[in-house]
Amino acid sequence: MPVRIKRPELKPREKSFCVSTLVCMVVSFLFTVELFTMLNRIVDTGSKVMTCGVFAGYLLFFAMCIVCLCKGAMAYKYEDSMSALGKSLIYTVLAVICLINLRFALSILFSAFGADKITEKIIGTDQKSFVQAQYTPWMAMLAGLLLADVIGIFSTLKLVKNQKR
Repeated sequence: MPVRIKRPELKPREKSFCVSTLVCMVVSFLFTVELFTMLNRIVDTGSKVMTCGVFAGYLLFFAMCIVCLCKGAMAYKYEDSMSALGKSLIYTVLAVICLINLRFALSILFSAFGADKITEKIIGTDQKSFVQAQYTPWMAMLAGLLLADVIGIFSTLKLVKNQKR
């Protein structure tokens, strides 16, 4: 009779980390949709509701990156999960990218609510050069959103593969 090798189950912290990356994937997908559908309209109309929606999506994605970073570090520390460590390092980079883009996000928010003096302090006097300077950070943000989606897909596959039958 052949010997059946049991697949090791996911440990609790690693499973929690996988679930949090799944949630982060959903948030990053929704934030990407928000950016592509609302950002252009915000520039044209100055809608406060859409601006608050995009800013809330930005803050939620940033918070989920911090949560995933912490849960990944805990999974590595207590359960020696190397994949959690690698993903946690990626979420560290994503959190830094979010911090780099905070200035632009705040300028859009304050501009929509008519706080022109604060917006001018954030942007400076030359708005065109500020917007051009934000091209690279926002492209990094879009790449980070895509990367969060890919990590979430792999975590979903890991959860499904290790699901108890």
